[in-house]
Amino acid sequence: MKVDAQEIEQLLETVRHEYLHRMTQGHGRLLRQVEQYAVARNGKMLRPRLLLLAAASVSPDRLHEQRTLLLATAMEMLHNASLLHDDVIDHADRRRGRASVNAQWSNSIAVLVGDYHLARIMELLDEVGDADASRMVNQTVMAMVEAELLQQELLASRAMTEDDYITVVDGKTANLFATAAALGNSDWKNAGLNYGRLFQICDDIRDKEAPPFAQQLANTIDTQWPDGFDNMPNPRMITQ
Repeated sequence: MKVDAQEIEQLLETVRHEYLHRMTQGHGRLLRQVEQYAVARNGKMLRPRLLLLAAASVSPDRLHEQRTLLLATAMEMLHNASLLHDDVIDHADRRRGRASVNAQWSNSIAVLVGDYHLARIMELLDEVGDADASRMVNQTVMAMVEAELLQQELLASRAMTEDDYITVVDGKTANLFATAAALGNSDWKNAGLNYGRLFQICDDIRDKEAPPFAQQLANTIDTQWPDGFDNMPNPRMITQ
């Protein structure tokens, strides 16, 4: 199926609106302030984009299902929840060219807002009513936490093998891309995983945080993407 790029952009805008609507429904001015600040720093929305493209590869009906919109929103929420928590863990004071939430407010506020994202994700999954989708998202969250803990352990020991590195990359980044792809089209899962791997390795290389074997590893990743996948930005060209 040929994908209409403008249609994908329009649907991503719908995802943005759904995201902000959900995240500003809570009580309290502080929550709305933090969310409006965070959403104003719109990222590339790669994970919902991937889910939409995967859904489009199945059929126009799948692309426009309410299920697809809600799951795409959940993927962006999960990504941003991880960024909020990561910035606290890494003591980062900048995110997307602006002060991070933890720097603008506090670590406690960043953690709480990240947790609120997770609660809203649970709400979205409940509305979707798909046990398999819920299971995939839950397993992805567990893998993200386990990978962060492994990374902290490896940083403390100052020893990281190639297998360790891939485990961290998969858990923290690639599995979320794989899940986003699979929620749109189960046949896209491996492509999503490989895209996520290449995205994170290239990002580590740009940030000079990659181990010595990273470039060689990046060169071995299968980049034979399925039809329609070429509407995803090239991971080698993306800058943070």
